[in-house]
Amino acid sequence: MKTVVVLPAFNEAGNITPLVTGLLAVAAQAGLDLAIVIIDDGSTDSTADESRALMRRHPDVHVVSHETNRGFAATLKAGIAVARDAGCDAAILMDCDLSHRASDLPKLVDALAGGADLALGSRFVPGGGMRGVPLWRAAISRSANALGRRVLRLPIRDLTTGYRALGRRALDRLRFGENSFAIQLEVVASAAASGLRVIEVPIVLEMRRHGTSNMRYTPRLFLNYWRVLCRCRRELRERRA
Repeated sequence: MKTVVVLPAFNEAGNITPLVTGLLAVAAQAGLDLAIVIIDDGSTDSTADESRALMRRHPDVHVVSHETNRGFAATLKAGIAVARDAGCDAAILMDCDLSHRASDLPKLVDALAGGADLALGSRFVPGGGMRGVPLWRAAISRSANALGRRVLRLPIRDLTTGYRALGRRALDRLRFGENSFAIQLEVVASAAASGLRVIEVPIVLEMRRHGTSNMRYTPRLFLNYWRVLCRCRRELRERRA
């Protein structure tokens, strides 16, 4: 299975090198056909320099650079487009801050090989969890996902996880319009509305190692989440009808 890992990166100096090194080591151990695409989203630290150094050392590492910061959703869509155009069988999406473990990668790939179209690295299924995450942040995540399950009527426990794998059918069928962090929710709801098979595999979310989080828990974030929830609910109702 030809697999591309998409890494949206904004100011991830100190994280990107150990992450890529770890992913390549896991791929070699598991016998995965793996390429890595770093989308440098106008970083102002040394992320770009680290990424280019990795590309020079490893032929399976590629870098796409944005001159200015376009935001998480635009960067994610750019990475998905690269994976789609590369003709890969699977695209893995994950954060660059070392909160997602490289060792969980084979579980996502195996889920696609077993017939899933979208495999979600879930914090909220047996075997999953969060380590070192502040209680207030964990409470927000649990509450947002509980609300999402209730509104969408989907049996998915982790709608907002950033660690996920899209199979070829998902890459071919799904197109995304959202321009905020709520794109994570949009991907899952769109897959369900399209009749694709979505499954969850357990992962453990850890805290970032270097730098500061790009996630801002502002009123706008929660309003965007509710707006996308309502839109996705309409799409799912139309599908069920």
